[in-house]
Amino acid sequence: MNNNITPQTNEVNPKENNSTKKIVLITSLAIIVLIGCISGYLLSKNKKLVDSYANKVYPGIYVFDKDVSGLTKEELHTVLEEMVGNISSRKLSIAINDKSFEESYNNFDVTIDYETFENEVLSYGKDIGFFEKVNRIKKPESKTYEFSINYNEEKLVGFIDSINDAVLINPVDAKANIYGGTVNITPEQIGYELNKEDLKSKIEAVLLKVKDEDLVALDGQLVEIQPYITAAALQTVDTKISSYTTHFTAGPSGTNVLRGAQMIGSRVVMPGDEFSTVEAIGPTTAEYGFVSANTYLNGKVVPGFGGGVCQISSTIYNAELRAGIIPTYRVNHEMTVSYVPQGLDATIGDEWPDLTFENPYDYPIIVNVYAGGGSLTAEFWSNSEATGGIRYEPKAYQTGSLSADTYLYGYDSNGECVLEKYLDSSVYKPFS
Repeated sequence: MNNNITPQTNEVNPKENNSTKKIVLITSLAIIVLIGCISGYLLSKNKKLVDSYANKVYPGIYVFDKDVSGLTKEELHTVLEEMVGNISSRKLSIAINDKSFEESYNNFDVTIDYETFENEVLSYGKDIGFFEKVNRIKKPESKTYEFSINYNEEKLVGFIDSINDAVLINPVDAKANIYGGTVNITPEQIGYELNKEDLKSKIEAVLLKVKDEDLVALDGQLVEIQPYITAAALQTVDTKISSYTTHFTAGPSGTNVLRGAQMIGSRVVMPGDEFSTVEAIGPTTAEYGFVSANTYLNGKVVPGFGGGVCQISSTIYNAELRAGIIPTYRVNHEMTVSYVPQGLDATIGDEWPDLTFENPYDYPIIVNVYAGGGSLTAEFWSNSEATGGIRYEPKAYQTGSLSADTYLYGYDSNGECVLEKYLDSSVYKPFS
């Protein structure tokens, strides 16, 4: 049996092989072109999407709880103006004891920095790559911006000052009146003022809140103002440390001496404080009860309101020196006077010159001036320890018919001189 098997051969037609390759190539090219077209389309679409937000707020952006996605700068500005307008329409109500004060936020010029804040919101997402922008637009994540409130601090301070003016109760210093050798004291009264810093902090805190009630109620606090002069301080005054008396006659000058003494009365000078005779007497005008009398002017005796009050300053000067106090300013008259020796007078004017001194002691001084029956007396009262047991005595030595040098001497309890101090020289003009 012949089992010969004839082998089969698979011959490929070259033409068919080439056709298959062409089909694969064309298909591949078609797919590439299709992908390119699709990619180009998508790229173009995404570019348009990104470009559409070039001048708009990206999705997912909030200003506080307000969604501002997709808004242009103009639209965002309108939204912000509305928000600020709502804040400006609020009112403050300040309660202080039984008084209340109301003010609109608008009067504090409440606003925001629109330009800076709008640019900040609009710039979000604009500084990243293209595909990141696409992803941020298509798949936004929430982002919240909060603006800061600006206000006119000067107007706020003015409002607070106006409240303080309305609630202010000024303190009243303790007063002393010396009569019959006794120091009578009227107690001080505590004052009250607004705690302005506390209220300012409270108002600033609510002004900066974006969300709040239409009427914001706050409480203001009062703080005590302690009087400068207290009864406790005046109670240390227990001794008359010096006194000096001059004499005057009835007439216009005498009237002014009486009135000036009344104006001074018992004047308290605290440690380190300055006493001004001109200030203590006050304006020497008809309104205050003064009359026209003889005064010195350019070497002549001429009439003038308040003439004669220089006798008060001269009397105080002599009492002052006997209290061991040297003036901070003193000038002699143009011409001599009859009521004190040359070199121991002190002239004053409407405003200047003046007789002034500072209290050098650790205790209050009471300058007590009174007049009557042709006598004018100036007394200095203080604590018995003030002068340290030293007795003071001024002396003026004539150096000519119209000049004198003045010294101050101090004596201890044994009568020994422990102080000799030259004060000044006084030169006078002759009467013309």
